[in-house]
Amino acid sequence: MVLVVVVAVVALAVVVSTRHGPQLARLRLRAVRLLVAVACVQVGTAMLAPGSVAARWATLVLTALLVGLFLWGNRSVAGVPLIALGLLLNVVVIASNAAMPVSLTAAAAAGVPTSPLRTGTDPVREPLGDGTHLGLLADRIPVPAPGWAQVVSVGDLLVASGVGLLLLAGSVPAPARRPRQAVRRAERSMAFAMESTTRGSYS
Repeated sequence: MVLVVVVAVVALAVVVSTRHGPQLARLRLRAVRLLVAVACVQVGTAMLAPGSVAARWATLVLTALLVGLFLWGNRSVAGVPLIALGLLLNVVVIASNAAMPVSLTAAAAAGVPTSPLRTGTDPVREPLGDGTHLGLLADRIPVPAPGWAQVVSVGDLLVASGVGLLLLAGSVPAPARRPRQAVRRAERSMAFAMESTTRGSYS
């Protein structure tokens, strides 16, 4: 998704400009190998079976499974819940229609070619129509940006927002935590001081 890439680039530019890059480099994510596997599956399908509809769908299912496992393993990281929600909405609308519905009006407004949708040559997308299920979750938001015009869904916006939040929040230094021993010592000292004060008040 081009929108996600653009948001990521902007967020990284903000991180670099605020000199928080080293802090972002220390962000630890679990199961990154799953994303490497996703990339390998995507590239392999594009190279070995570029015209196979069955291979495309198998790749989508496997990608959703691997990405889902990655997101679950990192669910406590800021931004990941938004990414997971956005992907879930996209999966739901695709599963409900056996393809991602796309608004022809929005595509025309964004400057995206609509001939593959009209002729049915796009194996994973179809025109948005009266028979579309969950049409509000379809690709119906035009992004008429020069050079990367596209039509996105609500799920895409959530994914892009989550990626931006992940990068920005991951670059913010965590507040310093006092060691547990120091905290316990401070609590004991405060308790002792209060006890001494209480005893003195009755003398």
